[in-house]
Amino acid sequence: MNKENRNIRNNKAILGKYGLIVTLLMLFSIMIIFSAGKIVFSSEGKKWKEVGEKETVIRDRVILPKRGNIYTHDYKLLASTEPIYSIYMDFWADGIKKDTLMKYVGDLSISLAEKFPDRSASQYKNVILNGWDLREREAKKIAENRAKGIEERVPLRSRYVKIIRRDINYIELKEIRTFPFWNQRSNRSGLIAEERNARKKPFGNLATRTVGSVYKDIEKGGASGLELKYDSLLQGVSGVKYRQKIQGKWMDVIEEPAKEGWDIVTTLDADIQDISERALRDKLMETEAESGTAIIMEVKSGEIKGIVNLDRLSNGSYAEGNPNAFSYMNEP
Repeated sequence: MNKENRNIRNNKAILGKYGLIVTLLMLFSIMIIFSAGKIVFSSEGKKWKEVGEKETVIRDRVILPKRGNIYTHDYKLLASTEPIYSIYMDFWADGIKKDTLMKYVGDLSISLAEKFPDRSASQYKNVILNGWDLREREAKKIAENRAKGIEERVPLRSRYVKIIRRDINYIELKEIRTFPFWNQRSNRSGLIAEERNARKKPFGNLATRTVGSVYKDIEKGGASGLELKYDSLLQGVSGVKYRQKIQGKWMDVIEEPAKEGWDIVTTLDADIQDISERALRDKLMETEAESGTAIIMEVKSGEIKGIVNLDRLSNGSYAEGNPNAFSYMNEP
């Protein structure tokens, strides 16, 4: 009986200790939750949330819409939009390693000079090494500010160092991604291909005044001709995106997609336009006229199949000039 009483007392003592431990753990958990809630909903919490977002999110970047195409009556392209790319390096990319960069910078520079000879291999190498040196100076400044308790942000200019002077097309982009060091994932190579749209005319100067032009910054829209007349239809509607750091890699997150512009189908015929331009140019050179205009219309439908306006240049040649057919509305 005494033994049973002793066991009961021991069990009660053990249960009491466990109960105390559980109670303490619960109190500790409540304190942690309370402290976390206090930080989250206090001004300090808002401050740290803003800091976190600055480190992981770059907000509100515009997605430019694809501008609509302009076609002949039989859907031959007179003007179209294609992506082009500006090439930068991000020397703060999470996976970029100094020793790997230094190992391949020479081979990368040679490949760049062979493909884009406006710079020598040594010049490309200097651009890349200067970008890395800038990154190290920025890192040093950040460390100094932290040591002094200074909260001022250091501008990270080495995140976007332009490597290739001119913009490149998609085929060239695929090729440079095979170059030494750049043949890795972007978070290791630091390669940034910033895409934008550019206007191209597959037929060159054919009907160039009629088709018109856009501003160098295509976002500003049409500058003349059909590009200007139907700009509101061709332009489309911009979208919105932001860049977010996910698992150490910057990615675009689309908030609102862009809406592509409408296509315009004209009544122009590329063959008739070409023949008209050649015939008018020959006649102007024969007569040494100051300018000439030709309008080709299909009588049955009234559709304009070709419009040519040629003006004489200072060197005696002729090129598409003022739209005299519409500027001087008087009898011939």
